Amino acid sequence: MFTRRYIGLLFVLLLGAIRFASAQEMEGVEYKIEGTDLYCYIDRDIESAQLDSLLGTCGIDFNQLLELQRSGALSPQYWSVSALSEEQIVLQKSMLKLKGKPQSQKEILSLFVGEEKSNAAHIKFGYNDFIKPAVIELDNGFTRFFLKVQGNAQSVLLSGTFNEWSTSSHPMNPCDSGFFLDLKLADGAHLYKYIVNGYWILDPRNSVKEMDWAGNENSVYFKTNTEFKLEGNLAAKEVVLAGSFNDWNEQLYTLQKTPWGWQRKCFLKEGTHAYKYIVDGEWILDPGNKTVRSDGDGNENSFIAVGDTFYFFYPRHLKAEYVIVSGNFNDWNEEELKMSLSDSGWVLPYVLPAGNYEYKFRVAGQALWQLDPLNPISTGLEKHRNSVLCIKANQHFFYPHQANADEVLLSGDFNGWQEHGYRMERASDGWHIDIYLPKGKTRYKFIADGKWIRDPSNPLFEPNEYDGYNSVLWRR
Repeated sequence: MFTRRYIGLLFVLLLGAIRFASAQEMEGVEYKIEGTDLYCYIDRDIESAQLDSLLGTCGIDFNQLLELQRSGALSPQYWSVSALSEEQIVLQKSMLKLKGKPQSQKEILSLFVGEEKSNAAHIKFGYNDFIKPAVIELDNGFTRFFLKVQGNAQSVLLSGTFNEWSTSSHPMNPCDSGFFLDLKLADGAHLYKYIVNGYWILDPRNSVKEMDWAGNENSVYFKTNTEFKLEGNLAAKEVVLAGSFNDWNEQLYTLQKTPWGWQRKCFLKEGTHAYKYIVDGEWILDPGNKTVRSDGDGNENSFIAVGDTFYFFYPRHLKAEYVIVSGNFNDWNEEELKMSLSDSGWVLPYVLPAGNYEYKFRVAGQALWQLDPLNPISTGLEKHRNSVLCIKANQHFFYPHQANADEVLLSGDFNGWQEHGYRMERASDGWHIDIYLPKGKTRYKFIADGKWIRDPSNPLFEPNEYDGYNSVLWRR
Protein backbone atom coordinates (compact mmCIF):
# COMPACT_ATOMS: atom_id res chain seq x y z
CA MET A 1 0.00 0.00 0.00
CA PHE A 2 2.77 2.44 0.90
CA THR A 3 4.62 1.79 -2.36
CA ARG A 4 1.43 2.05 -4.42
CA ARG A 5 0.53 5.32 -2.71
CA TYR A 6 3.57 6.98 -4.30
CA ILE A 7 3.39 5.42 -7.77
CA GLY A 8 1.54 8.44 -9.10
CA LEU A 9 4.42 10.72 -8.13
CA LEU A 10 6.82 8.98 -10.50
CA PHE A 11 5.36 10.90 -13.41
CA VAL A 12 5.74 14.35 -11.87
CA LEU A 13 8.74 14.35 -9.57
CA LEU A 14 12.34 15.01 -10.49
CA LEU A 15 14.89 12.22 -10.32
CA GLY A 16 15.28 11.08 -6.73
CA ALA A 17 12.20 12.81 -5.36
CA ILE A 18 10.34 9.55 -4.83
CA ARG A 19 12.94 8.56 -2.28
CA PHE A 20 12.73 12.03 -0.85
CA ALA A 21 8.99 11.47 -0.33
CA SER A 22 9.59 8.09 1.22
CA ALA A 23 12.02 9.64 3.67
CA GLN A 24 9.14 11.69 5.06
CA GLU A 25 7.89 8.45 6.58
CA MET A 26 11.19 7.66 8.33
CA GLU A 27 11.48 8.10 12.04
CA GLY A 28 14.28 10.53 12.80
CA VAL A 29 13.83 12.57 9.61
CA GLU A 30 12.01 15.91 9.55
CA TYR A 31 11.51 18.54 6.85
CA LYS A 32 10.74 22.23 7.33
CA ILE A 33 10.38 25.30 5.15
CA GLU A 34 11.87 28.40 6.74
CA GLY A 35 11.63 31.53 4.64
CA THR A 36 12.73 30.53 1.13
CA ASP A 37 14.84 27.58 2.28
CA LEU A 38 14.04 23.89 2.67
CA TYR A 39 15.69 22.08 5.61
CA CYS A 40 16.12 18.37 6.21
CA TYR A 41 16.90 17.36 9.81
CA ILE A 42 18.36 13.83 10.09
CA ASP A 43 19.03 12.05 13.37
CA ARG A 44 22.44 10.32 13.30
CA ASP A 45 21.06 7.19 14.98
CA ILE A 46 18.79 6.13 12.09
CA GLU A 47 19.76 2.94 10.30
CA SER A 48 22.88 3.32 8.15
CA ALA A 49 21.12 1.98 5.06
CA GLN A 50 18.39 4.61 5.41
CA LEU A 51 20.96 7.34 5.98
CA ASP A 52 22.99 6.34 2.91
CA SER A 53 19.84 6.16 0.78
CA LEU A 54 18.63 9.56 1.92
CA LEU A 55 22.00 11.25 1.41
CA GLY A 56 22.27 9.55 -1.98
CA THR A 57 19.04 11.17 -3.20
CA CYS A 58 20.59 14.51 -2.24
CA GLY A 59 23.77 13.73 -4.21
CA ILE A 60 25.89 13.53 -1.05
CA ASP A 61 28.30 10.83 0.04
CA PHE A 62 28.53 10.28 3.80
CA ASN A 63 32.32 10.78 3.73
CA GLN A 64 31.83 14.20 2.09
CA LEU A 65 29.71 15.67 4.87
CA LEU A 66 32.47 17.44 6.78
CA GLU A 67 34.12 18.86 3.65
CA LEU A 68 30.79 20.11 2.28
CA GLN A 69 30.08 21.85 5.57
CA ARG A 70 33.50 23.51 5.66
CA SER A 71 33.42 24.66 2.02
CA GLY A 72 29.75 25.53 1.75
CA ALA A 73 29.70 23.76 -1.62
CA LEU A 74 26.45 22.43 -3.06
CA SER A 75 25.71 18.86 -4.06
CA PRO A 76 24.50 18.09 -7.64
CA GLN A 77 20.93 18.43 -6.28
CA TYR A 78 21.78 21.86 -4.74
CA TRP A 79 21.88 20.68 -1.11
CA SER A 80 24.40 22.10 1.34
CA VAL A 81 25.39 20.76 4.77
CA SER A 82 24.09 23.42 7.12
CA ALA A 83 25.12 21.79 10.42
CA LEU A 84 26.84 18.67 11.74
CA SER A 85 26.85 17.23 15.22
CA GLU A 86 27.06 13.85 16.89
CA GLU A 87 23.27 13.79 17.12
CA GLN A 88 22.07 15.39 13.89
CA ILE A 89 22.81 16.26 10.25
CA VAL A 90 21.07 19.33 8.84
CA LEU A 91 20.82 19.76 5.07
CA GLN A 92 19.67 22.98 3.45
CA LYS A 93 18.36 23.77 -0.03
CA SER A 94 17.16 27.11 -1.41
CA MET A 95 13.64 27.01 -2.85
CA LEU A 96 14.92 29.51 -5.42
CA LYS A 97 16.83 26.62 -6.99
CA LEU A 98 13.45 25.16 -7.93
CA LYS A 99 12.52 28.21 -9.98
CA GLY A 100 10.90 27.20 -13.27
CA LYS A 101 9.98 23.74 -11.95
CA PRO A 102 6.55 24.34 -10.45
CA GLN A 103 5.44 20.73 -10.35
CA SER A 104 8.48 19.74 -8.32
CA GLN A 105 7.86 22.61 -5.92
CA LYS A 106 4.26 21.49 -5.49
CA GLU A 107 5.22 17.91 -4.76
CA ILE A 108 7.91 18.90 -2.27
CA LEU A 109 5.53 21.19 -0.43
CA SER A 110 2.92 18.40 -0.30
CA LEU A 111 5.27 16.51 2.03
CA PHE A 112 4.68 19.14 4.68
CA VAL A 113 1.04 20.05 4.22
CA GLY A 114 -0.26 16.62 3.17
CA GLU A 115 -1.91 18.26 0.16
CA GLU A 116 -1.77 15.27 -2.18
CA LYS A 117 -2.14 12.62 0.50
CA SER A 118 -5.11 14.03 2.37
CA ASN A 119 -7.66 14.00 -0.43
CA ALA A 120 -10.56 14.31 2.02
CA ALA A 121 -11.02 18.10 1.99
CA HIS A 122 -13.37 17.87 -1.00
CA ILE A 123 -15.91 15.78 0.93
CA LYS A 124 -18.76 18.12 1.93
CA PHE A 125 -21.13 15.65 3.52
CA GLY A 126 -21.33 12.08 4.75
CA TYR A 127 -22.29 9.71 7.53
CA ASN A 128 -20.98 6.44 8.92
CA ASP A 129 -22.29 3.03 7.97
CA PHE A 130 -20.69 0.21 9.96
CA ILE A 131 -21.73 -3.44 9.70
CA LYS A 132 -20.68 -3.80 13.34
CA PRO A 133 -19.30 -1.15 15.74
CA ALA A 134 -15.70 -0.44 14.80
CA VAL A 135 -15.04 3.30 15.21
CA ILE A 136 -16.88 5.07 18.01
CA GLU A 137 -16.88 8.45 19.76
CA LEU A 138 -15.89 8.30 23.44
CA ASP A 139 -17.22 10.58 26.17
CA ASN A 140 -13.77 12.13 26.62
CA GLY A 141 -13.76 13.51 23.07
CA PHE A 142 -11.48 10.86 21.61
CA THR A 143 -12.34 8.50 18.76
CA ARG A 144 -11.70 4.80 19.27
CA PHE A 145 -10.67 2.60 16.34
CA PHE A 146 -11.15 -1.14 16.88
CA LEU A 147 -9.99 -3.97 14.64
CA LYS A 148 -10.92 -7.59 15.34
CA VAL A 149 -7.95 -9.74 14.31
CA GLN A 150 -7.96 -13.49 13.96
CA GLY A 151 -4.76 -15.48 14.04
CA ASN A 152 -1.30 -14.30 14.97
CA ALA A 153 -0.89 -10.55 14.54
CA GLN A 154 2.65 -9.45 15.33
CA SER A 155 2.10 -5.83 14.35
CA VAL A 156 -1.08 -3.77 13.84
CA LEU A 157 -0.93 -0.07 12.95
CA LEU A 158 -3.46 2.59 11.99
CA SER A 159 -2.65 4.88 9.09
CA GLY A 160 -4.68 7.62 7.43
CA THR A 161 -5.11 11.26 6.53
CA PHE A 162 -4.92 12.19 10.23
CA ASN A 163 -1.25 11.09 10.44
CA GLU A 164 -0.24 11.75 6.80
CA TRP A 165 -0.41 8.00 6.07
CA SER A 166 2.47 7.26 8.43
CA THR A 167 3.60 3.65 8.49
CA SER A 168 4.99 3.80 12.02
CA SER A 169 3.51 6.57 14.17
CA HIS A 170 0.28 4.91 15.38
CA PRO A 171 0.70 1.30 16.57
CA MET A 172 -2.51 -0.15 17.98
CA ASN A 173 -2.93 -1.67 21.43
CA PRO A 174 -3.95 -5.32 21.96
CA CYS A 175 -7.17 -6.07 23.82
CA ASP A 176 -9.23 -9.18 24.54
CA SER A 177 -10.63 -9.57 21.02
CA GLY A 178 -8.40 -7.49 18.78
CA PHE A 179 -6.59 -4.15 18.71
CA PHE A 180 -7.67 -0.59 19.52
CA LEU A 181 -6.36 2.97 19.38
CA ASP A 182 -7.84 6.23 20.70
CA LEU A 183 -7.23 9.40 18.66
CA LYS A 184 -8.24 13.05 18.89
CA LEU A 185 -9.83 13.90 15.53
CA ALA A 186 -11.22 17.08 14.05
CA ASP A 187 -14.70 17.19 12.56
CA GLY A 188 -14.73 15.92 9.00
CA ALA A 189 -13.94 12.99 6.75
CA HIS A 190 -10.93 10.84 7.61
CA LEU A 191 -9.55 8.26 5.18
CA TYR A 192 -7.76 5.32 6.81
CA LYS A 193 -6.48 1.74 6.60
CA TYR A 194 -4.97 -0.81 8.94
CA ILE A 195 -1.49 -2.30 8.51
CA VAL A 196 -1.47 -5.87 9.82
CA ASN A 197 1.89 -7.65 9.74
CA GLY A 198 2.97 -5.27 6.98
CA TYR A 199 -0.17 -5.71 4.84
CA TRP A 200 -2.60 -2.83 4.21
CA ILE A 201 -6.27 -3.74 4.70
CA LEU A 202 -9.60 -1.91 4.62
CA ASP A 203 -11.75 -1.81 7.72
CA PRO A 204 -13.82 -5.02 7.29
CA ARG A 205 -16.72 -3.52 9.29
CA ASN A 206 -16.94 -0.21 7.43
CA SER A 207 -19.18 0.04 4.36
CA VAL A 208 -18.07 3.56 3.42
CA LYS A 209 -15.09 3.71 1.04
CA GLU A 210 -13.42 6.39 -1.06
CA MET A 211 -10.84 6.31 -3.86
CA ASP A 212 -7.78 8.47 -3.20
CA TRP A 213 -5.69 10.51 -5.65
CA ALA A 214 -3.43 7.52 -6.43
CA GLY A 215 -6.29 5.17 -7.26
CA ASN A 216 -6.34 3.26 -3.96
CA GLU A 217 -9.50 2.45 -2.04
CA ASN A 218 -9.63 3.55 1.60
CA SER A 219 -12.13 3.29 4.42
CA VAL A 220 -13.78 6.58 5.46
CA TYR A 221 -14.79 7.64 8.95
CA PHE A 222 -16.83 10.80 9.55
CA LYS A 223 -16.35 12.76 12.77
CA THR A 224 -19.88 14.15 12.79
CA ASN A 225 -20.92 17.70 13.66
CA THR A 226 -24.61 17.82 12.66
CA GLU A 227 -27.74 15.82 13.46
CA PHE A 228 -30.80 15.85 11.21
CA LYS A 229 -34.07 14.95 12.97
CA LEU A 230 -37.62 14.47 11.77
CA GLU A 231 -40.14 13.71 14.48
CA GLY A 232 -43.18 11.55 13.79
CA ASN A 233 -43.88 10.04 10.37
CA LEU A 234 -43.62 6.60 11.98
CA ALA A 235 -45.81 5.03 9.30
CA ALA A 236 -43.34 6.04 6.60
CA LYS A 237 -41.28 3.33 4.95
CA GLU A 238 -38.34 5.60 4.07
CA VAL A 239 -37.10 9.12 4.76
CA VAL A 240 -34.34 10.50 2.52
CA LEU A 241 -32.19 13.58 3.18
CA ALA A 242 -31.43 15.67 0.08
CA GLY A 243 -29.74 19.06 -0.16
CA SER A 244 -27.19 21.31 -1.78
CA PHE A 245 -24.45 19.40 0.09
CA ASN A 246 -25.24 16.12 -1.74
CA ASP A 247 -26.40 17.52 -5.10
CA TRP A 248 -30.03 16.93 -4.09
CA ASN A 249 -29.62 13.18 -4.45
CA GLU A 250 -33.05 11.57 -4.01
CA GLN A 251 -31.91 8.04 -3.23
CA LEU A 252 -28.61 7.63 -1.38
CA TYR A 253 -28.88 9.33 2.00
CA THR A 254 -31.53 7.79 4.23
CA LEU A 255 -32.39 8.62 7.83
CA GLN A 256 -32.57 5.94 10.53
CA LYS A 257 -35.90 5.10 12.14
CA THR A 258 -36.19 5.64 15.90
CA PRO A 259 -39.03 5.18 18.43
CA TRP A 260 -39.87 8.89 18.07
CA GLY A 261 -39.22 9.47 14.37
CA TRP A 262 -36.17 9.61 12.09
CA GLN A 263 -32.60 10.85 12.58
CA ARG A 264 -29.08 10.73 11.17
CA LYS A 265 -25.78 12.07 12.55
CA CYS A 266 -23.69 13.51 9.72
CA PHE A 267 -20.63 15.51 8.90
CA LEU A 268 -21.54 18.76 7.16
CA LYS A 269 -18.82 20.98 5.78
CA GLU A 270 -18.58 24.60 6.86
CA GLY A 271 -21.01 26.88 5.06
CA THR A 272 -24.74 27.43 4.46
CA HIS A 273 -26.75 24.55 3.00
CA ALA A 274 -30.29 24.14 1.66
CA TYR A 275 -32.12 20.86 2.24
CA LYS A 276 -35.42 18.97 2.42
CA TYR A 277 -36.70 15.58 3.55
CA ILE A 278 -38.31 13.11 1.15
CA VAL A 279 -40.91 11.04 3.01
CA ASP A 280 -42.00 8.08 0.88
CA GLY A 281 -41.41 10.17 -2.25
CA GLU A 282 -42.95 13.42 -0.96
CA TRP A 283 -40.64 16.41 -0.52
CA ILE A 284 -41.21 18.33 2.73
CA LEU A 285 -39.54 21.14 4.67
CA ASP A 286 -37.94 20.41 8.03
CA PRO A 287 -40.76 21.21 10.51
CA GLY A 288 -38.19 21.62 13.29
CA ASN A 289 -36.23 24.34 11.45
CA LYS A 290 -37.64 27.86 11.18
CA THR A 291 -35.03 29.02 8.66
CA VAL A 292 -36.84 28.73 5.32
CA ARG A 293 -36.07 30.61 2.10
CA SER A 294 -37.56 30.76 -1.37
CA ASP A 295 -35.42 29.68 -4.29
CA GLY A 296 -37.07 32.16 -6.67
CA ASP A 297 -38.78 29.41 -8.69
CA GLY A 298 -41.77 28.96 -6.42
CA ASN A 299 -40.10 26.44 -4.11
CA GLU A 300 -38.98 26.79 -0.50
CA ASN A 301 -36.09 25.03 1.24
CA SER A 302 -34.93 24.63 4.80
CA PHE A 303 -31.48 26.03 5.54
CA ILE A 304 -28.77 24.95 7.95
CA ALA A 305 -25.38 26.56 8.60
CA VAL A 306 -22.08 25.33 10.04
CA GLY A 307 -19.34 27.78 10.99
CA ASP A 308 -18.90 31.44 11.85
CA THR A 309 -21.52 33.97 10.77
CA PHE A 310 -20.77 36.89 8.47
CA TYR A 311 -23.19 39.82 8.39
CA PHE A 312 -23.98 41.37 5.03
CA PHE A 313 -24.95 45.01 5.56
CA TYR A 314 -26.41 47.66 3.27
CA PRO A 315 -26.82 51.21 4.69
CA ARG A 316 -30.30 52.62 5.25
CA HIS A 317 -30.04 55.70 3.11
CA LEU A 318 -32.68 54.61 0.62
CA LYS A 319 -36.41 54.10 1.18
CA ALA A 320 -36.40 50.67 -0.42
CA GLU A 321 -39.10 48.10 0.18
CA TYR A 322 -36.51 45.35 0.18
CA VAL A 323 -32.83 44.59 -0.40
CA ILE A 324 -31.53 41.23 -1.62
CA VAL A 325 -27.90 40.09 -1.57
CA SER A 326 -26.72 37.69 -4.23
CA GLY A 327 -23.36 36.24 -5.21
CA ASN A 328 -21.47 33.31 -6.64
CA PHE A 329 -21.90 31.55 -3.28
CA ASN A 330 -25.61 31.00 -4.09
CA ASP A 331 -25.32 30.86 -7.91
CA TRP A 332 -26.47 34.50 -8.12
CA ASN A 333 -30.01 33.60 -7.09
CA GLU A 334 -31.98 36.86 -7.34
CA GLU A 335 -34.69 35.99 -4.80
CA GLU A 336 -33.23 33.74 -2.13
CA LEU A 337 -31.39 36.00 0.32
CA LYS A 338 -33.72 38.82 1.37
CA MET A 339 -32.21 41.08 4.00
CA SER A 340 -33.92 42.29 7.18
CA LEU A 341 -34.34 45.98 7.97
CA SER A 342 -32.74 47.27 11.17
CA ASP A 343 -32.38 50.78 12.61
CA SER A 344 -29.11 51.36 10.76
CA GLY A 345 -29.67 49.43 7.55
CA TRP A 346 -30.37 46.10 5.90
CA VAL A 347 -28.75 43.02 7.47
CA LEU A 348 -28.41 39.34 6.56
CA PRO A 349 -26.47 36.85 8.71
CA TYR A 350 -24.88 34.19 6.53
CA VAL A 351 -22.25 31.49 6.97
CA LEU A 352 -19.57 31.00 4.33
CA PRO A 353 -16.46 28.81 4.38
CA ALA A 354 -13.02 30.37 3.95
CA GLY A 355 -12.64 31.74 0.44
CA ASN A 356 -13.06 34.71 -1.90
CA TYR A 357 -16.54 35.57 -3.17
CA GLU A 358 -18.20 38.04 -5.53
CA TYR A 359 -21.52 39.66 -4.60
CA LYS A 360 -23.93 42.58 -5.16
CA PHE A 361 -27.10 44.04 -3.71
CA ARG A 362 -30.45 44.18 -5.46
CA VAL A 363 -32.23 47.27 -4.15
CA ALA A 364 -35.95 47.72 -4.81
CA GLY A 365 -36.62 50.66 -7.10
CA GLN A 366 -33.16 50.67 -8.68
CA ALA A 367 -32.64 49.24 -12.13
CA LEU A 368 -29.00 48.33 -11.58
CA TRP A 369 -27.56 46.03 -8.93
CA GLN A 370 -25.47 47.93 -6.39
CA LEU A 371 -21.91 47.41 -5.22
CA ASP A 372 -21.26 47.30 -1.49
CA PRO A 373 -20.75 51.01 -0.66
CA LEU A 374 -18.66 50.07 2.39
CA ASN A 375 -16.28 47.71 0.55
CA PRO A 376 -13.55 49.23 -1.68
CA ILE A 377 -12.55 45.83 -3.13
CA SER A 378 -14.26 44.92 -6.40
CA THR A 379 -13.69 43.08 -9.66
CA GLY A 380 -14.92 43.26 -13.26
CA LEU A 381 -15.48 45.89 -15.91
CA GLU A 382 -16.61 49.36 -14.90
CA LYS A 383 -20.31 48.79 -15.70
CA HIS A 384 -20.30 45.17 -14.54
CA ARG A 385 -18.36 45.26 -11.30
CA ASN A 386 -18.95 42.97 -8.35
CA SER A 387 -17.85 43.54 -4.78
CA VAL A 388 -15.32 41.01 -3.46
CA LEU A 389 -15.71 39.39 -0.04
CA CYS A 390 -12.75 37.51 1.48
CA ILE A 391 -13.71 35.20 4.33
CA LYS A 392 -10.88 34.32 6.73
CA ALA A 393 -8.35 36.29 4.70
CA ASN A 394 -4.83 35.02 5.40
CA GLN A 395 -2.59 36.80 2.89
CA HIS A 396 -1.82 40.51 2.56
CA PHE A 397 -0.71 41.86 -0.83
CA PHE A 398 0.95 45.24 -1.25
CA TYR A 399 2.00 47.17 -4.33
CA PRO A 400 4.15 50.27 -3.64
CA HIS A 401 3.00 53.73 -4.64
CA GLN A 402 3.92 54.86 -8.14
CA ALA A 403 3.03 58.30 -9.40
CA ASN A 404 2.04 57.05 -12.84
CA ALA A 405 -0.38 54.31 -11.67
CA ASP A 406 -4.02 55.25 -11.20
CA GLU A 407 -5.35 51.73 -10.57
CA VAL A 408 -3.75 48.46 -9.42
CA LEU A 409 -5.43 45.06 -9.67
CA LEU A 410 -4.44 41.65 -8.33
CA SER A 411 -4.97 38.51 -10.39
CA GLY A 412 -3.81 34.90 -10.14
CA ASP A 413 -4.78 31.29 -9.55
CA PHE A 414 -7.33 32.38 -6.92
CA ASN A 415 -9.58 34.24 -9.42
CA GLY A 416 -8.87 32.41 -12.67
CA TRP A 417 -6.37 35.04 -13.84
CA GLN A 418 -9.14 37.52 -14.62
CA GLU A 419 -7.94 40.43 -16.71
CA HIS A 420 -10.08 42.68 -14.55
CA GLY A 421 -8.83 41.23 -11.27
CA TYR A 422 -9.39 42.33 -7.69
CA ARG A 423 -9.17 46.10 -7.38
CA MET A 424 -6.82 46.92 -4.55
CA GLU A 425 -7.48 49.63 -1.96
CA ARG A 426 -5.38 52.73 -2.42
CA ALA A 427 -3.51 54.24 0.54
CA SER A 428 -0.79 56.87 0.93
CA ASP A 429 2.01 54.29 0.59
CA GLY A 430 0.49 52.20 -2.21
CA TRP A 431 -2.22 49.64 -2.83
CA HIS A 432 -3.39 46.97 -0.37
CA ILE A 433 -5.65 43.91 -0.33
CA ASP A 434 -6.21 40.94 2.02
CA ILE A 435 -7.53 37.72 0.46
CA TYR A 436 -7.82 34.05 1.33
CA LEU A 437 -5.32 31.58 -0.16
CA PRO A 438 -5.53 27.79 0.24
CA LYS A 439 -2.58 25.65 1.31
CA GLY A 440 0.07 25.01 -1.30
CA LYS A 441 1.26 27.06 -4.22
CA THR A 442 -0.32 30.23 -5.64
CA ARG A 443 0.79 32.11 -8.75
CA TYR A 444 -0.14 35.78 -9.14
CA LYS A 445 0.65 39.17 -10.68
CA PHE A 446 -0.29 42.82 -10.27
CA ILE A 447 -1.97 44.76 -13.09
CA ALA A 448 -0.98 48.43 -12.88
CA ASP A 449 -3.01 50.55 -15.35
CA GLY A 450 -3.35 47.52 -17.62
CA LYS A 451 0.29 46.40 -17.41
CA TRP A 452 1.00 42.97 -15.88
CA ILE A 453 3.83 43.24 -13.32
CA ARG A 454 5.61 40.69 -11.17
CA ASP A 455 5.58 41.42 -7.41
CA PRO A 456 8.74 43.53 -6.85
CA SER A 457 8.92 42.48 -3.19
CA ASN A 458 8.73 38.71 -3.77
CA PRO A 459 11.92 36.87 -4.81
CA LEU A 460 9.99 33.70 -5.78
CA PHE A 461 8.82 33.50 -9.38
CA GLU A 462 8.61 31.12 -12.33
CA PRO A 463 8.30 31.39 -16.13
CA ASN A 464 4.88 31.49 -17.78
CA GLU A 465 3.65 30.72 -21.30
CA TYR A 466 3.80 34.36 -22.34
CA ASP A 467 7.60 34.70 -22.13
CA GLY A 468 7.28 36.39 -18.78
CA TYR A 469 7.21 35.44 -15.10
CA ASN A 470 4.58 34.88 -12.42
CA SER A 471 5.22 35.55 -8.76
CA VAL A 472 4.82 32.54 -6.50
CA LEU A 473 3.62 32.19 -2.90
CA TRP A 474 3.54 29.08 -0.71
CA ARG A 475 1.20 28.53 2.22
CA ARG A 476 1.61 25.67 4.67
